Amino acid sequence: MDIIILLLITLLIYLLPQNKEYLNVKSTSGLRGFLAIGIIFHHLSQWVTSGDEFSNFSYMGTYIVSIFFFLSAYGLYFQNENKKNYLDNFLVKRLSKILVPFFYISFKFFKNKFISIVINTILIIGYICLAIKLGYGFWWYNSVFPFIIGLIWAKNQEKIDRVLDRHYFIILVLVTVLLFISHQYDILLRYVHLEDSYSYALAANLDNIIFTIYFIIVFLKKINFSNIYLILIGSISFELYMIHGLVISMLGKTLVSSRINDVIFTFFVLVLSLILAWIINKLVNRITKKVSLLQNQE
Repeated sequence: MDIIILLLITLLIYLLPQNKEYLNVKSTSGLRGFLAIGIIFHHLSQWVTSGDEFSNFSYMGTYIVSIFFFLSAYGLYFQNENKKNYLDNFLVKRLSKILVPFFYISFKFFKNKFISIVINTILIIGYICLAIKLGYGFWWYNSVFPFIIGLIWAKNQEKIDRVLDRHYFIILVLVTVLLFISHQYDILLRYVHLEDSYSYALAANLDNIIFTIYFIIVFLKKINFSNIYLILIGSISFELYMIHGLVISMLGKTLVSSRINDVIFTFFVLVLSLILAWIINKLVNRITKKVSLLQNQE
């Protein structure tokens, strides 16, 4: 029954007019804001005990992070292609936003874009293997491959858009079916007796790749996220992502879960997280500008 509902939703969205500028700055900034709120709800669902619907956010975190990775890779590639000397002082400008600067390594030292993407892929595979060896939690590496898809999409967007325009309906149905299958990856792995960490990491990343592509061609190509409020939240999405966990932890110690407290808890987490994220963003930007000025003077 799930595949029928999934196909029905997909077909209904198919009837909507397409958003031709689906990956422009405003649209992706607004989407970042939308996803940042989704991440907060995902983490809140692990604290809130009242209400059945809110618990649905508990399994959405990995998919939201996947789209974030895609957007980050797409944005980095696009800016590197369109801004002269973009990688100069890149680490000063971006290190606070990229935990492992794979993009910098692969695109700074390799001029061929295809080779750069291959190197990036090798580095990410190495990261996954290292994370598994060190015993890191599954969430550290189960959604990183969409970063590669973002690079590939940015490099080949014109070709991809032409293919989508010609065969949109067929691709839509195909990706929807693949999404339904990939969501069952744990069952499939048990069936073929591949239950090691590396198989699960690969399967989870493939599932996240398919979901990311599904989201891009079904929702982002149909829905315009260029909303002024979402764009504002999108501009502080990284800071919001980093600070909201601390806010949840602090408020969670004082507000015992109940129907009333859960509403109060959620409200104050959202408000305080937004305020703190905005303050941190302004401070970091000011410090970054001063460091850049000092470097330019030298």
